[in-house]
Amino acid sequence: MSTVQGPQARLSEMLRLALVYRLVRELNAELRPIDVLQRVLNATAEALGTPHASIIAFKQNEIQAVYALGSGPVVNPRPVLDRVLADGLVGFVLHNYRTIIINDVTSNSLWLPLPDEPLSPQEGSALCVPLIHSGDVVGVMTLAHPARSYFTADAVHLASAISELGAAAQTNTLLLDAARQAERRFATLFDDAIVPIIITDLQGDIQTVNRRACEFLGYEREELLLHNISTVHRMGTGPISTDRFEHLKRGLEVRFRSVVWTKDGESKAVQVYAKRIDGTDGEVDHIQWIEHDLSSQTQLEQLRRDLSAMVYHDMRGPLGNIHTSLEALNRLLADYQDDVVQNLLEVASRAESQARRMVDALLDVQYLEEGRKLLTRTNTELSSLISGAVEQVQPLAEDKSIRLRFALADDLPLLYIDAEMVQRVLTNLLDNAIKYSPEGGTVTVSTAASGNEVFVRIKDTGPGVPPEAQATIFDKFSRLKQRNMPHGVGLGLAFCKLAVEAHGGRIWVRSAENNGATFTFAVPIEAPATQELPLLGATTS
Repeated sequence: MSTVQGPQARLSEMLRLALVYRLVRELNAELRPIDVLQRVLNATAEALGTPHASIIAFKQNEIQAVYALGSGPVVNPRPVLDRVLADGLVGFVLHNYRTIIINDVTSNSLWLPLPDEPLSPQEGSALCVPLIHSGDVVGVMTLAHPARSYFTADAVHLASAISELGAAAQTNTLLLDAARQAERRFATLFDDAIVPIIITDLQGDIQTVNRRACEFLGYEREELLLHNISTVHRMGTGPISTDRFEHLKRGLEVRFRSVVWTKDGESKAVQVYAKRIDGTDGEVDHIQWIEHDLSSQTQLEQLRRDLSAMVYHDMRGPLGNIHTSLEALNRLLADYQDDVVQNLLEVASRAESQARRMVDALLDVQYLEEGRKLLTRTNTELSSLISGAVEQVQPLAEDKSIRLRFALADDLPLLYIDAEMVQRVLTNLLDNAIKYSPEGGTVTVSTAASGNEVFVRIKDTGPGVPPEAQATIFDKFSRLKQRNMPHGVGLGLAFCKLAVEAHGGRIWVRSAENNGATFTFAVPIEAPATQELPLLGATTS
């Protein structure tokens, strides 16, 4: 091994610059990793006039490919490559990050005698250059010539300059290729997703859709790109509105149930997940809409509701017969003085009344959810409804020695409401307050008017509602899980919420642990111009 020396016609500076310029142009135009190193190898061998040249490409010191002059990637026997890396010139350059010149290959141990290897001539000189980028060797280029001491300082400088360009180009090309592969994988995942996905801009104009969205909505892809998301989710079919877009623009994730309309005019129930997707590298932001088809679920829910409605209606007949029979027994035994019989009749009448109210609640909750319950509004005094509700719960209060207190405003205006429905709300809230208050406790009913609303508050002295349950206590079939407390089916408060909201009002609970609970509802003094009933499953928050 020796330093660079020996006579040879020097390459002119102009020639080197012209060659480097040409190679830069070629590398900028070529984006396939398989071609970058081949261009580098061919250009270097052409400039230096070497008949033998190769590049071994590496990634983390592992061989990725072997390139030969003019032929592209070649297949070398693995034992030959292993030997070259372990004991030969390529392995030395790879591990030492150094350019090496061998003026006479016959006298240097790093040049291994490989008689059957065309890339390894048996005599002459050799130049081996590492291709380094960001501190890593991405390849090793070997040039060989039959003449001894062929490679000069100018040759080394040129080969080194080309290797730097090649290393950078190869690294960048690999990164770009990896990015493109990732982009293709993402595009495939997006287009082959099993759920419909729609991408819009922040104004709702559709930018792209996947194949499932086209199939689900019955549009061609090009047709959908001409529409706004409001074509798919028509206003009024779910809580999609200007406010929703404002939430999305602020980066909030929005989830709601809605209805989509296909090209043929068919409506389909969907669960929608929408989220703003921030653009990168100067790209504009978008909104991603993921549509989950609820058609099968909706059909099952409708079947369940229809079946439940039939059962509830069928139960009304036997309960009506029981009610009529108990009234007849009460009349027949009015003069009968046996206390045991009278107590049994009272228990039976109370149980029948409770069962009838439960069936009514089940039907009303279902009708209110479906928007089929029409309100029969009349101008009504709230105090008369409170009196009627108290009359119904008075026996239960007496059984537990519950004291009922009242703080009713004197100047409340008439309310334009469905009197029967609001009285049932009052009855349910009073019934709950009495059930959850301890024996000897107190239940307080108060009313007040403020602005355009009338407020009704019912406060008990029970254990209260835990904070984690306050958000769901008005859900259907939601029940408090507390020891030694009464258990219901979880319909009373659900009915109260739906009934109050059907009047354009609101209901909530405030509670401190072990300090009772206060249920409050407010209804407008004047009826809203139009009041839509809550849709089944619609999320309005």
